[in-house]
Amino acid sequence: MARSGIGLDRRSFLTTAGRAAATLAAPNILRWSATLTASGAALLPASVRAHADEALLQPPEIRSRNGILDATISAAPGRVQLGEYAFPGFLYNGAYSPPLLRARVGDTMRITFQNNLPDDPSNLHYHGLSVSPQGRSDNVFVHVHPGQEFQYEVRIPAKGRQGPGLFWYHPHAHGVVAKQILGGMSGALVIDGFEQLFPIVDGLPERFLLIKHAEPNDDSEIISINGQLNPTVRIRPGEVQFWRIANIGATLFVKMRIADMPLYVLATDGHPLSRPRRVGELFLGPGERVDAIAIGPPAGEYAMATVPFQNEAWKKPDPAQQLATIVSAGPRAASANLEAEVLRQRVVGERWIDEVRNARIARPRTFDYSRTPDRHVFMINGRVMDENRVDETVNLGDTEEWTVINTDQQYHSFHIHQTAFLVTEVNGMPQNDDSLHDTFSIPPATDAGPGVLKVVIPFTDPVIVGRFVYHCHAVDHEDKGMMGIVEVVA
Repeated sequence: MARSGIGLDRRSFLTTAGRAAATLAAPNILRWSATLTASGAALLPASVRAHADEALLQPPEIRSRNGILDATISAAPGRVQLGEYAFPGFLYNGAYSPPLLRARVGDTMRITFQNNLPDDPSNLHYHGLSVSPQGRSDNVFVHVHPGQEFQYEVRIPAKGRQGPGLFWYHPHAHGVVAKQILGGMSGALVIDGFEQLFPIVDGLPERFLLIKHAEPNDDSEIISINGQLNPTVRIRPGEVQFWRIANIGATLFVKMRIADMPLYVLATDGHPLSRPRRVGELFLGPGERVDAIAIGPPAGEYAMATVPFQNEAWKKPDPAQQLATIVSAGPRAASANLEAEVLRQRVVGERWIDEVRNARIARPRTFDYSRTPDRHVFMINGRVMDENRVDETVNLGDTEEWTVINTDQQYHSFHIHQTAFLVTEVNGMPQNDDSLHDTFSIPPATDAGPGVLKVVIPFTDPVIVGRFVYHCHAVDHEDKGMMGIVEVVA
C-alpha cells in the first residue's frame, strides 16, 4: 500500500502524539508475505487469524431529527487499540471509529466542533457534499485552535445537485491533515434516501466497511475496517446485502478483492450509476467510496484481501494483507439467478451526470503535479498552497475541462470540494464513466510519459459560490503544498 513520501509525516505523528510505551512489544501482525489458496483466499499468521472470530461492528450513529442533525465532535489525543497493536493517536469523541452522521436532503447539520488537541489547529470538512463553502458551512479556511470550539451550520439543499449517498468528514487544516487522519480523525457521513434511486436496497441489511490505515512506526502499516483487524462479515448463501465501502484513510491507495465473490456497484463517491456494475476488484484511493450490493456466495469462508500493485516506482509493492473474512453460512436466503435480477435494476429519476455530459465546455485548464527530489515539497503548476492566493477564478454556470498531469512516479489523486466531476480520459484512453466522482486516482508517470487525467467539472450550482480548494487527496502531499484555491463568482 502507498505511503508516498510520508516519512516526515509519520515521525511528526509519533512526535506529536507521543510514542507507545516500550512495553508494547507486539509483533508487526499485518506485514506478511501472503500465501494464497487455490481459490485466492489469503492464509494469515495465527495471531491475525484469531481476529476473524470478531464480528464486524457498525459505527455508532447520530441521525437528524425534525430536519436538524445536532452533534458535538470533539478532537483529542487518545490511545488506539487495533488488535494486539496499541499506540497513541488522535480521536473524534474518544473513538477510532467515531459516530456516523446521517442526514437527509433539506436538513441542516449543526455541529459543534471542539479542538482539544494539544498543539495544532483543526476543523471539519464534509467531503463530497455540494454545500456552501462560506461562513459556518463547509469552510476549510476556518482554523479552530487548541482549546477553542466552532459552531458549524451546514444546510443541505432540498433541491439542487446534492443527493443521497455516502460521504465522510475529516480535518482540513492545511499542514497538519495527514497526522490527524493517520491518528484516527475521520468518520462516515450519509445523506439518506438512496432507496429512492435504487429501490432494491430498501430494507436490505446495510453494512458499512470503513477502511483506515495507521503507521505506528517505520516498519508497520495497519489496515483496519471499522477499527477492527480482519473482522468476520456474515452473510447467508443467496442473501442480498447493501455494502457501503469507503477509504477514509490519509494516504492509502488500495486495490482489493474478495476471493470468488463479485460485488455489484451502484454508486461511486455518492453518485449513482444508471445500472449495477459487476466488479471483481475495487481500486480506492484515499477518499474514494462505493455503494454496492453483495450476494451471499455458497457456504464457506472467503478472504477480502488487498492486491499488490506498483505504486511508487522506487519501492516494491507491499505484500497482500487480509482485510476481512466473509463467512457465508445458514439456510439459503433467496431464489436462483439473483445476479440477473440485480443486474436488471435501473436507477430511478434523472441523474446529474447527463447534464454534465451535455454541457458546453466554457474553458480548458491544465494542472501539473510535481515535487522536489527529496519529496519535501509537492506542487501544482510549480506553486505550493497559499491560503491568501486564489489560483483559479470560475464563473458560476460554467462547465470546464481540467487536465491533470502527474509527472511523479507514484500515484496521486485529484479531489475538488463542493462539486463532482466526470472522468473523460485516463492516460489518453477515453472513459465511458457511468457516474460522477469527487476524488479520482491518477496513474504514476512512467518511461512512456506522465500520468494524465482529464475531467469535466460543472460549476453550475449557485450554492457553491465562494472560495474552496482542489488538491491531491494523499493528504501528506496536500500538506506539503499540492493544493490550490478556486473561487466561483456569480
